[in-house]
Amino acid sequence: MKKKLSVLLAGVMVCTLFTACSKEAANSDTAATENASAQESTTTETSTDETASAITIDFDNLATMALKDVKASDYVTLGQYDGITVEASLKEITDEDVTSYIENIKASNPPMVEVTDRAVQDGDTVNIDYVGKFADTLEAFDGGTAQGASLKIGSNSYIEGFESGLVGVEKGQTVDLNLTFPEDYGAENLAGKAVVFTVTVNSINTEAEDITDDWAAGLGLDGVTNLEELKKYALDTLNSNAKDEYDTTVENAVITTLSDSSTFSEAPQELVNRYIKQQDQMLEYRANLYSYYYGQQLSATDIVNMMMQSEGFTGTADEYLNSISTDTTNQYLMFQAIADELGIEVSEQEIDDYLKNAYESASSTGFSTYEEYKASLDLEVYREGLMAEKVVGYMVDHANVVEATSDSASN
Repeated sequence: MKKKLSVLLAGVMVCTLFTACSKEAANSDTAATENASAQESTTTETSTDETASAITIDFDNLATMALKDVKASDYVTLGQYDGITVEASLKEITDEDVTSYIENIKASNPPMVEVTDRAVQDGDTVNIDYVGKFADTLEAFDGGTAQGASLKIGSNSYIEGFESGLVGVEKGQTVDLNLTFPEDYGAENLAGKAVVFTVTVNSINTEAEDITDDWAAGLGLDGVTNLEELKKYALDTLNSNAKDEYDTTVENAVITTLSDSSTFSEAPQELVNRYIKQQDQMLEYRANLYSYYYGQQLSATDIVNMMMQSEGFTGTADEYLNSISTDTTNQYLMFQAIADELGIEVSEQEIDDYLKNAYESASSTGFSTYEEYKASLDLEVYREGLMAEKVVGYMVDHANVVEATSDSASN
């Protein structure tokens, strides 16, 4: 339920926590990396720029009202929400599933064996120290220094010539790589610049064929110290994922069934505007997230147009945002109407507990204290989200869940 229903809730919360994270990311040592995803970003921007529909909504000046300020039943005639019949099947995990899960772990974290009798070859993973300097001044530049960095030769994760320049280098050897950053490199102070990387190869490793207990123990997985425990970990994880998928299927089904059987009248535009403004926050968060991971900035218009394209929506960006916000409005009106009928409420303590858990679980925040963080939030967002979770929990608890047929499961 939380995975689906609280997407908006979590997104609005996370975007407030994201500020400090993005600042930390800007200071990380990434100047030597080419950032292969930058090409993906360029391709995406090109595909949206030619036919993009610009967002013209003045978010700051939208008049809004809260869900608590309306009588929900005035805008929705509820269908049956007790005893909804839905179909769902819990996936049975097989030995083949466990084997495949472990193979995927092996592919992303291959067992390594150190090589001591030869120089670096393509495909090796090397542990290196390096210092990057401008070629003309030999002054080290920011973000160009690292110690103990792991690099797979041939992965194209560093600028052109860096990885190939290490082929043939022996363990313990130090070499100078005379390279040039690409003209379109993300950092303007490095774009097109001639540089020298002084690199020391600390060790040379290659992939081993077989997995071992030591490899399993080195994965850092909770409770895993050998291969048998890894198999149990894989089985438990897959069963947990299957249960989550089953729960999500049931939750989505009861929501969809109720929505289809309910009748909605036009909600106040000020209420729709509330969710439009929340979409603006989500767009800002997604743009920051994209920049954080890929080093390229997307605009809100870029993101909306990609969403429109993915969903096959025809119309303007403004129309799209109004459409999805209207759907959100109707969903919350539906949930609130049920909550009113059943006497479901959310206490201030429940909101506070939720926010404290989120704040304490965050790796970093943009706030010095919890009180400062809480004061920055629209607490009604969290009341609505927690109310919705309670309502859907009620509907799921009272649903009639039957085993899905093979035909319905395939659909």
